[in-house]
Amino acid sequence: MERLTVLCFAGTYGLALIVELARFAVRAPARWYATVGLTALAWGVQTTYLANLARVSGHVPMTTVFESVLALSWIFAALGLYFMVHVPKPVAVGTFVLPIVVALTTVAGLAAPRSSDWGAAWSSATKFWGALHGLFLLAGAVSTCVAFAAGLMYLAQARKLKTKRPSRLGIALPSLEQSERINRAAVTVAFPLLTFGLLIGLILTVTTNAATPGGPTLTWADPKVLSAMVMWLVFAVLLHARFRPAMRGRGVVVLTIIAFGFLVFTWVGIEALRLPTAHGVSRAGTTTTIPSGRPL
Repeated sequence: MERLTVLCFAGTYGLALIVELARFAVRAPARWYATVGLTALAWGVQTTYLANLARVSGHVPMTTVFESVLALSWIFAALGLYFMVHVPKPVAVGTFVLPIVVALTTVAGLAAPRSSDWGAAWSSATKFWGALHGLFLLAGAVSTCVAFAAGLMYLAQARKLKTKRPSRLGIALPSLEQSERINRAAVTVAFPLLTFGLLIGLILTVTTNAATPGGPTLTWADPKVLSAMVMWLVFAVLLHARFRPAMRGRGVVVLTIIAFGFLVFTWVGIEALRLPTAHGVSRAGTTTTIPSGRPL
């Protein structure tokens, strides 16, 4: 039932994307209103679903891959809706935002649980730090998505200026300076958020391992750990490049896309590829969960 419900508003986001892409053939003002209306409808349904999920489960819906990706798509859709309403109508914000939202909600729908059993309650300390861990990672992921979308708009505008061809499809893009400014600001916000989130997750894991000896433990060679470390290093390089004039422009944007790819792989790629990892494995009958995956 959960999967069907999620795929319903994912489909509504998909309809909004189709209407948005119709700008290549239709330039009537009604198309913009239809895009915003469908996006707002899908976001409203998703908001209701998340609120009900929080009520039924009794916790902030960010304790599994399903919930985390769903919350990420909800926040990013809200940001996209805000920019669609507040920037000039010819600017193709939805063309870059809606595909990401559709992809995230579809992944969430495919990962949705088949039952309403949301697991045992956490201890108070683990629940608090686990929620804080998830909030930092979620906020960092949203900032990364904003940087990624701004990077795509930068590349599209740079290509348009390089070819010196006027737009024949009714698409207006932010200037290179505007896209670069958004990209840099989002990266600057994302790095400390992801850093704090990973540090809290590391401390939480070490503490849990010490409290429940004899069970499976995370090691430095674990795919989840390696992926998170590489992701953090890429973001560190990206933040460093932000302050180097020689790396401005296209170089920073390419690094942003690479960082986004590592974020997606760390977030859902390990589980999707079913790589062997101790992350999410219960220990000694304890079912504590953290927002980045399954029971820990």
